[in-house]
Amino acid sequence: MKATAWAVGIAAVAAGPFIGMTAAQAAPTPHTVYVAGHGQSTKAGPVFSSINQAIGAVATGGTVVVEKGTYHEDVAVTKAVRIEGQRGATVDATNLINGVKVTAPDVTVSGLTVENAVGEGILLQNTSSVTVVGNNVHTNDTGVRLVDPVANTYPFCQPQGAMANDCGENIHLVGSSHNVVQGNTVTDGAGGILLSDETGPTSHNLISGNNVADNHTACGVVLAGHNPAAAPGGTPAPTVAGVFGNTVIGNSISGNGLQGGGGAGVQLATGLPGGAVYQNTVTLNAINGNGHSGVTLHSHAPGQYLNGNVVTANQIGTNNLNGDKDFTPQDNATTGIFVGTAAPVSITVRDNVISNDKVGIFTTGPVTATGERGNVFLRDAVSISTN
Repeated sequence: MKATAWAVGIAAVAAGPFIGMTAAQAAPTPHTVYVAGHGQSTKAGPVFSSINQAIGAVATGGTVVVEKGTYHEDVAVTKAVRIEGQRGATVDATNLINGVKVTAPDVTVSGLTVENAVGEGILLQNTSSVTVVGNNVHTNDTGVRLVDPVANTYPFCQPQGAMANDCGENIHLVGSSHNVVQGNTVTDGAGGILLSDETGPTSHNLISGNNVADNHTACGVVLAGHNPAAAPGGTPAPTVAGVFGNTVIGNSISGNGLQGGGGAGVQLATGLPGGAVYQNTVTLNAINGNGHSGVTLHSHAPGQYLNGNVVTANQIGTNNLNGDKDFTPQDNATTGIFVGTAAPVSITVRDNVISNDKVGIFTTGPVTATGERGNVFLRDAVSISTN
């Protein structure tokens, strides 16, 4: 027994220093790292030549500072970090699917220029509590033309029911809730900012203070129900899917959709039975010169749910420059707000200033529009057209 005890004691003594040395030799995970074009920086801290390498090296909750330069990457954000782009920091995603794809919660992406992706410039997929602020996101969703073999394999480049393909637009939130998209410049893509629900509910997001302009074939901001399980039989299933409870506030939205025969300033729509886009608020936006109406609601079939949306206190100028041909009768005049539906829809439309249109508010189908006459119509030939 004594011999055994002595042997165990020696083993413990020998093991102790070995374990201690291993811990001492392990370098702590850095909380701030830097990305520089050639892996050289004047900053004190670990430096990488790749944003993805820096994300892999930084501590969870840490900061990745991206210095001036062009980085040819599809950036994958798979843990909680802050990505801070300095002036001139550019993600060029030419021939890559995304510029920045966020699949982790508690992420901030700021200060980047993101361009030339086949799909989205910035994609938030199945995540929450993400802030996308102060970025310049332009010339993305290039695969909308489907001439690139990469685009042909990307699901968001395929048509969605009655809706044409948009490759996810410049910024896309899918299956993602409680996020903030604020103060970004979003231009020169197929579309601007898209919220959709292919992979789950997209709810309670804040789309605020963005400049969304000159996106060519789709909308400025679109809330699109792409999931037929969101409201089976017309009854919402909010734990499964749906686009609901989102706020679109204080954005400047202009010149979208002019090359595609459509493209609203803000659109709420679903093309599938069981689709659901409801209880969203569109307020305090300046909306002008878009292909479809300033705010457009399209419900194309029975069994959809688009009730409870609120459109209030927006400044809406001349829109519907392409005419809206999706419903009978067609609306071929310039129009501020358009609501078209195949099944009963209730919506609140009040306190908007609608100016310089042939038609202020155009409704077609079984629409209950609360507050219609509480809007201000300036130089509109017809205030309200009910069809």
